[in-house]
Order: sequence, then C-alpha cells, then structure tokens
Amino acid sequence: MRTDQLPERTPPTTDHRPDVRSARPAGRWEFTDADELPVLRRAVMEAAARSVELNTDELSNSSVHHNLALVTTELATNALKYGVRPGVVRLHRLPTGWMVDVADGRADQAPRPQLPKPGRSGGNGLLIVSMLSVRWGWYVDTNSTPRKHVWAEITDS
Repeated sequence: MRTDQLPERTPPTTDHRPDVRSARPAGRWEFTDADELPVLRRAVMEAAARSVELNTDELSNSSVHHNLALVTTELATNALKYGVRPGVVRLHRLPTGWMVDVADGRADQAPRPQLPKPGRSGGNGLLIVSMLSVRWGWYVDTNSTPRKHVWAEITDS
C-alpha cells in the first residue's frame, strides 16, 4: 500500500484467510495485559532472527524485524483495547517475508482504522499496520469459540 493513501475504514471480512500453506510456524504467544507487550516485542524479534536464512542481508533483516515487531505490537494493543482476552499472536515465516496473526475473543467487532488527527495520542495503529504491510485483513474463526483474527504480511524487502 502506498503511504499517501489511507486504509479503508473497515477492511472487508471474508472467509478467505491468509494462505499459510507454504509458511513455517515461527512462534506463538498468549498475552493478557499491556505490561506483556515489551516482552512480546522482544520475543517476535528473536523468533524472526532465528528463522531467517543465513545468506540474507543483516541490515535489511534488522529493519524488517523492527517493522514486524511494531506491526505485531500494534495489533496486540488493539486486541487488548477492543477485544476479549486472552490475545494470541502467531508468527509465520513465508517464502518472501512474514505473516503475523493476532486473535482475540471479540468476534463481533470489526477493526476500524481511524484517520490521523494531529495531537491525538493513539488511534493510528491500523494506519501503521497498513503502511508497513503489503496486505492485511481480518476474519472470524468459528471452529469453536468465535475469535476475531487480524493479520498482516510483511515482506523481507
């Protein structure tokens, strides 16, 4: 997505889920409190560092891992603020990047991006997600207890 475009007010929900068939699981974490977010951020960065191939550019990985951790904590913050706890983060290594999926127990509320407002503290999480990811969306998993999943894909370049 271009950074001069704003995301849709509500990304469409469909039964189409992100394709993780070619992905390797890279981590899974549960969280219940904002105090856990710094630990989650470090864990995502460490898992990403362990999962990369040895012949990739270290500097490039550093910024990608930072963006991945930022997107993850933005989605986790939204899950804490608007969802039902506990939240669950799943990280997958894709052939050309990463997919992060954050689930919470509030399946009846869609994520709603807000327009940026100067001087406002917060409210820009989904805008940040849309700027740093190549694709993002959400779906409801109804296999057992309904859970909302918000996911984003981040490329290695």
